[in-house]
Amino acid sequence: MTEEEKKILYLQMLQEPIGRMSTISSIFKGFAATIVAGVATWNYKDLCIEMLGLALVPILLFMFLDIYYLKIERKFRYVYEQVRTGKRPVDFSLKIKLSCCETYDADATVEKCFSSPSIWLFYVPLIIIAVLIIYLKWKGAV
Repeated sequence: MTEEEKKILYLQMLQEPIGRMSTISSIFKGFAATIVAGVATWNYKDLCIEMLGLALVPILLFMFLDIYYLKIERKFRYVYEQVRTGKRPVDFSLKIKLSCCETYDADATVEKCFSSPSIWLFYVPLIIIAVLIIYLKWKGAV
């Protein structure tokens, strides 16, 4: 097997976890949206504010999990790019251990991941909607 074939095979190996991470992110977003839609359709007359507040917990958990998986995905993308350009050897390892500087270069910090539009453009409005529903119930407007 030539070096070029090894490189192509390794890049294909790295593409699979990248694809899985983005699929997991979509699943988390679907679950979080379902929770908000479910809360919005409950009968408010019989529902207490504590139950509505409890609905925020899974939304926040899905957001943090989504950030975690985005962080891992960015690390894999960084390694993929390093292998593609020949800056990293083909070692067929899927253990992604980056130095602090490499993690920063890969934009794989929690702060960078939260500032990703795929996170804040989805979860922030979702949290606002959930909080607004709780507020309206608390004020007795609904």
